[in-house]
Amino acid sequence: MKRKLVSSFCAGMVAISMAPQAAFASPELEAKVKQLEAQLEQLKNLVMQEKQHREDETKSLASEVSKVSDRVSASSHNVNLSKGTSLSYGGFIKVNGMFDDYQDGAAPSASVASRILVPSLIPVGDSASSEGAEFNSDVATSRLYFKTSTDTAVGKIKSHIEMDFLSGGGDERVSNSNNSRMRHAYLAWDYADDASLLVGQTWSTFFNVGALPESVEFIGPTSGTIFNRQQQIRWTKKLGGGSSFMLAAENPSTSLADAGSGIAASNFDDNSVPDVIARFNGKSGGHSFALSAMGREIAYNDGANDESDFGFAVNLAGKIVFSNGDDLKYSIAHGNLGRYIALNAFRDGGIDAAGNLDLTSVTGGYVAYRHHWNEKLRSTIQYSYSSADLANGLSSANTESVSNFNLNLFYSPTPKITFGGAIIQANRELENGTDGDLTRLQLTAKYGF
Repeated sequence: MKRKLVSSFCAGMVAISMAPQAAFASPELEAKVKQLEAQLEQLKNLVMQEKQHREDETKSLASEVSKVSDRVSASSHNVNLSKGTSLSYGGFIKVNGMFDDYQDGAAPSASVASRILVPSLIPVGDSASSEGAEFNSDVATSRLYFKTSTDTAVGKIKSHIEMDFLSGGGDERVSNSNNSRMRHAYLAWDYADDASLLVGQTWSTFFNVGALPESVEFIGPTSGTIFNRQQQIRWTKKLGGGSSFMLAAENPSTSLADAGSGIAASNFDDNSVPDVIARFNGKSGGHSFALSAMGREIAYNDGANDESDFGFAVNLAGKIVFSNGDDLKYSIAHGNLGRYIALNAFRDGGIDAAGNLDLTSVTGGYVAYRHHWNEKLRSTIQYSYSSADLANGLSSANTESVSNFNLNLFYSPTPKITFGGAIIQANRELENGTDGDLTRLQLTAKYGF
């Protein structure tokens, strides 16, 4: 329409310019002039509308660029160290405040339990020493990382070092100091477009960290999730279509309890072979998942006995993204999981009176649903549970099951900063039926940089 209007207007102007001067008084020409004036006004309006449309598009694009920039700057910053090598760094400051109410005993003396949920430390029984709610706060889960990436003739070589501050330190009377602790330290070599090799300490290949839901609490579905970091060598092969295959050999460790042997419950480092893990990562539409299988030696040597047994476990964990942006995350694991699940709530097995091993079998998992109320407000509801088929001869005072329910609410006025709150209900039950509960109200403020 705009093009047709411009053509008509131009034709009219040419006609007027060619008319004799005396003809300006004719009614036909006056009508033509009025028509041209109307067309000129329409043309002006169209130009103004087009200008406003372009301005709106520019503002919208600038807003989207700003959002993307915020997300990028919230996660990392890049510095060029030398030709072909870049350094990125980032992390977050996280401030927590927690009201804890242990219904069946006094709060555990271990300081880590006042900072994160540790299911095995929930007191059980109807103890008169239950003290009601107590308040604790900390910044120990704050985090800092450094990464490098270097282009070489044999492929890209990357490194990652990360720490937080959950290792204790000064007391609360004066300094509130916290020691730093190593979380990740590894190198990764992309020696081909579709293959890479990782060596160092990072998340176990058995653990699909991408399926861990957003939570105010440090981990979230602690009672049912695989969760550990350890030294390893991992080979990854891309298979196309968003799928890949991983094969890893990881640092072993054995955790056993007394089942009549007289040997105190202990952790052993007498394994002769690493934990071997194979994992397939798949994707179908909005569903991404990882299926992992693990074989591990469970062994001990106390000087008098040198015993070992073979353990096996599987884990399926994934994420489903819906059309409205909400997502569902899940995990289900079974086998001789031991230290791999629920922060070592269950030992790998027991040692009987003859020194023989009997392994414990564990089944656990979680489900979590996140809903976006708008661009700044979201919530996550989570439930996790694990139960053990304890090794023969173990005391009935050993933990048989743990669970926790989390209801989380998050508000992010900008992608860099989040305020959150959660109500957490956790339970631990022994094989003899004695149990204990924890109710926690946790508030947090987190700034990513």
